[in-house]
Amino acid sequence: MKFDITQRLAIDGGAPAVQTPIPARKRHGEAEKRHLAEVIDSEMLFFYLGTKVRELERRFAALYGKKHCIACSSGTAAVHIAVASLQLPPGCEVITSSITDMGTLTGILYQGLIPVFADVEPDTLNLDPESVRAALTPRTAAIVAVHHAGLAADLDALFEIGRENGIPVIEDCAQAYGCEYAGVLVGQRAPSSTFSLNHFKHITAGSGGMVLTGDDRLRYIASLFVDKCYQREEGIRNPFFLAPNYQMTEMQGAVALAQLEQLAEFIDRRWRAGTRLSAFLAEVDGITLQRIRTGSKHSYFMFLFKLNLERFGCPAEEFAGALRSEGVNAKAHLITGGRPVYLYDLFQKRLAFPGSNYPFVSRDTGVDRDYPRGLCPVAENAFSRWITLELLENYTDQNVDEIGFAIAKVAYHFSSRAGSIRQPVTRGATKS
Repeated sequence: MKFDITQRLAIDGGAPAVQTPIPARKRHGEAEKRHLAEVIDSEMLFFYLGTKVRELERRFAALYGKKHCIACSSGTAAVHIAVASLQLPPGCEVITSSITDMGTLTGILYQGLIPVFADVEPDTLNLDPESVRAALTPRTAAIVAVHHAGLAADLDALFEIGRENGIPVIEDCAQAYGCEYAGVLVGQRAPSSTFSLNHFKHITAGSGGMVLTGDDRLRYIASLFVDKCYQREEGIRNPFFLAPNYQMTEMQGAVALAQLEQLAEFIDRRWRAGTRLSAFLAEVDGITLQRIRTGSKHSYFMFLFKLNLERFGCPAEEFAGALRSEGVNAKAHLITGGRPVYLYDLFQKRLAFPGSNYPFVSRDTGVDRDYPRGLCPVAENAFSRWITLELLENYTDQNVDEIGFAIAKVAYHFSSRAGSIRQPVTRGATKS
């Protein structure tokens, strides 16, 4: 199908590029109802005495070829459990990405550990291994590798750093169901990996999380940490370390089980939509897609592309606004409030806990950590250049092509206004 990119922009009174309605996104149905009815009929909503959470754990572990899965109340809880299972003393440092959700960091702080932020690769927005190396200190005790937006981080390099320094690597796969690195699902190789079931993920139980591990000791500590350090397997209620209540209910487990049955289909549909749009945009001047390493597979939790602002002569927000007028759900500034997470007030003012600078400042641990602007320059610059699109499993090929047309159309007109136009733009999107 050919599209005329010289048509007037919607912001100038032209017709929007996106004309085809996106089909309703129906994520829950009879399977969820059946599993939920079985829970209600059982009169047991408590995970330890029920069946749904345990079945979810067994099936999710099998899906990833791991020995153990620990289900919990959220993806944030999952990262906290994985970090806490390492049993690190307060004051230890955990290196992670400067572009991530706060859920990656909450558990680190609650354990009295110090987040250390590494910069990101400019063409993937995932952890830059060289920045991780530069961030290592004698206090470094773990690395949390975030697979941002459904694209795998450089696991070979990160695991090598971990092996060389005796540091465990945790994979945060909250956005990365079905994502592959070198032909292997992310989450399979690390001692611990974590997943999210919140409303926005590939599959959802409203909220929920999972921790995968092949290590018996990590599994045991994780099972205690999810449940107030009650040793239910031994019939002992005598906690020997501080642990929260991160239990997943049988209701969540029931919905998650039904969702798990659809996961492969959802992943495939998103991959097809993402690869189709990528092919459409590959030749659009001034737009750069995320780099996908050979042998890896993007699972498109989000679709991202970078703008050549000099070519378009406008800030990213203006470009995104023009796309929204064309009918595309586009946003500038990525997903973390328009800044790397270390620029949040929590880190800038060092106020994780009321009336205290702990754990950022502590006489007991000898820590005095701050997070100056300019700490991760690539990450800070990225927020002014990258656009985020919603691209879900319910989008049709026509929906995807019209989104591609919208992007090519806006790129053409903004380039023309800036005096940067050089050639026709993209397969399927031509000048008249």
